[in-house]
Amino acid sequence: MELWEAIHQKLLMGNSANVMIAGITCSGKTTLANRICEEYQSRYTTAIISQDDYFKNLSDIPRVREGYLTDSIQAFHADEFRQDVQQLLKTGITIIPQYDISTNTRVAKNKAIRWGRVNIFEGLHTISLLGSMKDCIKVFVDTNMDICLNRRIARDTTKFGIPKERIVQYWTECIQPMCERYILPQKQRADFIITHKGERQ
Repeated sequence: MELWEAIHQKLLMGNSANVMIAGITCSGKTTLANRICEEYQSRYTTAIISQDDYFKNLSDIPRVREGYLTDSIQAFHADEFRQDVQQLLKTGITIIPQYDISTNTRVAKNKAIRWGRVNIFEGLHTISLLGSMKDCIKVFVDTNMDICLNRRIARDTTKFGIPKERIVQYWTECIQPMCERYILPQKQRADFIITHKGERQ
């Protein structure tokens, strides 16, 4: 069964389709989440909660000599993320934080998210953090690391003015080890593995 068919079947049965999307940085998680919303929002209510909004302030993120470990689970308010998702599914509404990536700080917790017939939870570790929840479709976006690195370079050089050499060094010393330790193992628990081209494996 394909991902789209699995979502469609949930909706046909009158249930909500709750989808968690995990994958390494710049793999296309947000793009897939938006595609799902665009597919269904004309017929059903939709909601997205991103794990990125639960980043800790930079000063509270673990670091090693080479830099901050922003791709580790410890870089996030993991319990708060889990609790807010559970609150949404239990009561139909939750309040989530807003995070400013340009300053690496939380600016507020005042954004209301209302339950949808299609609910998407996306982020680096969503399968690890939410995988025990019942009746959720677990998706891993499996994009080649070289493609993700090139996307990261394009984003960070353009948006933040970070030199390419610094990005590559940070990727090698901090991001890739955290991906191998925390993120890639989630593939074993996924219901669907999607390549960067949107192909089913």
